[in-house]
Amino acid sequence: MNINSKKISILDCTLREGEQAKNILFSLEEKIYIANLLKSYGVNQIEIGHPGISEEERLICQQICESISEAEFLVHARALVKDIIAAHSTGARWVGIWVSCNEIALENKFTNKTLVWIFEQVESAIRLAKTLGMNVRLTIEDASRTVEKTIFEIVSVALKAGADRISLADTVGAWSPHACHAIVKSVVEQFSCEVEVHLHNDLGLAMANAVAAMDAGATIIDTSVLGIGERAGICDLFSVTTYLNKFHEQCYDFSLTKKLSNAIERIGCFSAEPHHPLVGKNVFTHVAKYHVKATEKNVEAYQFLDPALFSQTISFSPKNLERKSTQRINNSLQVKQPFVKGASELLYHRDGIGTRWVCMDNRIDPRSSLYVIERIFDKEDQSYQPHVDTHAHHCDSVFVFMGDSENGVGLTAKVTFGEGETAETQLVHSPASVFIPAGVKHTYEYVKGNGRFLNIVLASNYNDSLV
Repeated sequence: MNINSKKISILDCTLREGEQAKNILFSLEEKIYIANLLKSYGVNQIEIGHPGISEEERLICQQICESISEAEFLVHARALVKDIIAAHSTGARWVGIWVSCNEIALENKFTNKTLVWIFEQVESAIRLAKTLGMNVRLTIEDASRTVEKTIFEIVSVALKAGADRISLADTVGAWSPHACHAIVKSVVEQFSCEVEVHLHNDLGLAMANAVAAMDAGATIIDTSVLGIGERAGICDLFSVTTYLNKFHEQCYDFSLTKKLSNAIERIGCFSAEPHHPLVGKNVFTHVAKYHVKATEKNVEAYQFLDPALFSQTISFSPKNLERKSTQRINNSLQVKQPFVKGASELLYHRDGIGTRWVCMDNRIDPRSSLYVIERIFDKEDQSYQPHVDTHAHHCDSVFVFMGDSENGVGLTAKVTFGEGETAETQLVHSPASVFIPAGVKHTYEYVKGNGRFLNIVLASNYNDSLV
């Protein structure tokens, strides 16, 4: 169903807006890796940074442009001569000049300055960029709280100075879909220019506003991987492109969804929510018995999207839980008892050598979000056989090896990441800790010595955490 004949372009802001999210700061190598994935995914333009803020940032932007061919890059800039010169020196073809021009900005950012002064700054910056041979996008920051008259005035100034397109930014996520549609439609009709939108998700309306903007005539939508950005972030790349695929018949390489998602999760030290659209581990899982029965008969009964498109699989998890008189929201101090249990209760495991203690999971304390076991190796066994097959988790996990001798020495094990020809194996001598990122296939086996092995998994149920 093609509801709009216009081609919609994606400008991905992960490498610039994404760095405004907590805990996100990309290295040069990470930016190049992600930019290559975004290019292959099919985004039309990649915003890579703000070269005017430091020499380090300028060099990073320049190296990205030099490292990746046949990609359309845009760099950020204030309406300042030094920012425009820095932007041009990177080799990027586009510069995105941004400016605030509402009452809040005049009171808090441009003390004792007038709108006329702001307009002059914008005009000078655009003319300089055009003289240097760059394409220019002018972003009206906080357009959602700027009166229409002022928006029209700044757009007119920008277009006369040579701007190639206008971006309307809902910087604080204040637009409703109705308001977003109205202002985009007004600008498109008044100026017949290409309009881009940058939509923040503070009210959870970024995606709805993006659809409203497209219907109003916007042809470029700003996105980021997993929607990362300032505060609640912006439009999620995967949701917007899937929408465009389904309703505008536009094509993207969705097989790269997991790679992009995993990269951002790894760099940001977080996991996507299990219900995050398209990439969450539960979004293609059917639980209600009635749904499971119908979907097993015909997958379309309760599913609109093909999980294989996003490197996901459909799964069924009928709910057979009994309601218990537990209080999982109770924050009182409760001391629980670990218990001994063989490893054969786990998928990919057999009991093996040593005594295995379950220290924490949702059986010990229903409030737990962790799974912790400790295996005690208290006697050497030369006939020992490996008992853990290669597996991976949806979440991060940790191995800790501690020997019984002084300073934790005395225990040797073997840890393997990956499988087959690409597997990486190391002998591990205690004391030692191994971090295992989500999605990484791994295994371990006892080699010799006495001591303790600790396994911590960031999930309350081990088997449910498995990929």
